[in-house]
Amino acid sequence: IRSFLKGITSLTKLTGQEHADIARILLGLIIDLPLPNNLSPIRLVKATRALLDFIYLAQYPIHNSATLDAMEEAMNHFDNHKSIFIDLNIRKDWNLPKLHVVARHYCLLIERFGTTDNFNTQFFERLHIEVAKDAADATNWKDEFPQMTLWLERNEKISRHANYIQWRQAG
Repeated sequence: IRSFLKGITSLTKLTGQEHADIARILLGLIIDLPLPNNLSPIRLVKATRALLDFIYLAQYPIHNSATLDAMEEAMNHFDNHKSIFIDLNIRKDWNLPKLHVVARHYCLLIERFGTTDNFNTQFFERLHIEVAKDAADATNWKDEFPQMTLWLERNEKISRHANYIQWRQAG
């Protein structure tokens, strides 16, 4: 289990793996959390659990009417308890277009287009981080974008040439 020794509020640009790591520990963190104004943590736990249930159900590699019904039920539970975030001054409102799409259209999109298990971006995130860091390190840190682009182009050409030589040598 990953530890977030400095908390999670300072994290920016989270990877899919970091989201998963946070989701693993989140419910355990809030179960006995003392809330201001003697608010009960029950609604917070229910809202968080419902959202986590929805997220985990959405990741199933195969869906049927029972799993889609469970996803909709989880989102309905979240809707019933999400006001706790407003009561705690965490949110001012729930005018979030992405949440609307997830809450109202996700199951329909799964029915129409299939499961979301093939949409994992973790590999590409890691690749982007490695390539971007290498390209950035090759610059003089002044107007780095054109330098990084040129560096990436050259490395791709070198890689293609190396593959060609290997193919020719193999016969």
